[in-house]
Amino acid sequence: MLRPAHARVLDALLPLDLDREYGPDDPFRWVGKDNYSIDQEMIAPINVCAPGFGASVRAGHVFQLRAVAALAERGVCQFVVIGCGYPRERNVGSVARSIISAASVLYLDDGMIVSAYGLALLDTETRYLRADLDDPYSILAAIEHTRLRPGGIEPSRPVALVFGSLVLERLKDPTTVIAELVAAFPSGYLAATHVCTDADTEADTVVNVATVYTEYHLTMRPRTTAEVAALLAGVELLEPGLTVAQDWKPAPTTKSGEASERSSLAALGAWGGTQ
Repeated sequence: MLRPAHARVLDALLPLDLDREYGPDDPFRWVGKDNYSIDQEMIAPINVCAPGFGASVRAGHVFQLRAVAALAERGVCQFVVIGCGYPRERNVGSVARSIISAASVLYLDDGMIVSAYGLALLDTETRYLRADLDDPYSILAAIEHTRLRPGGIEPSRPVALVFGSLVLERLKDPTTVIAELVAAFPSGYLAATHVCTDADTEADTVVNVATVYTEYHLTMRPRTTAEVAALLAGVELLEPGLTVAQDWKPAPTTKSGEASERSSLAALGAWGGTQ
């Protein structure tokens, strides 16, 4: 029997076009194109018990792209996306290369179908590999696999680690994963989002979502702001620090969102003297 999968559920939570404003009754408001009816079945109770959650996830996803643009403008040219999910038309690679045409981008995911699909869709200069996201050594092995190949990741230069949407929430031990990855590179950046139980959101929003995930045999571990900050203890957070995703260097057109839409925290950190 087919069950929901993390990458497909994320796809169902996000609109196909991240830049388009959808009306509240638009049937395509929160539906991507790479999911099945079972994934949409799971999303239905989330939209009822936590109607602002999709907007929170979208805000976190858009933050990642803003962070990548900010890093590329600083001259960072190596990006590793950990738990990338199905690619959108506007993605880390397209944003980075719009600023630095020779930027190296590596996408990692633990889903075989996701990896195969990404390879088929993305340009030939982008690498898309499978890795166990719970195992930092599996992630590092995948990165090392590209090192001597054209467009590969060179560990001696600053690397930007971008954790995909709703990835840290499903890892068994995200603290260790982050710590081991940061320790493996002399310098770099880390961009991360995490849904939170005590941000500006309504108290039950994320707890209700986690309950639905459990009912469908998927993992979602919401955390408090203090717990999320502890995950990032090994990096120096850049301004404006750990904040609600909509508030991280917002564009003039960015909407702050209703309270129920502000459950995603975001942060960009650095280590090894990079600022």
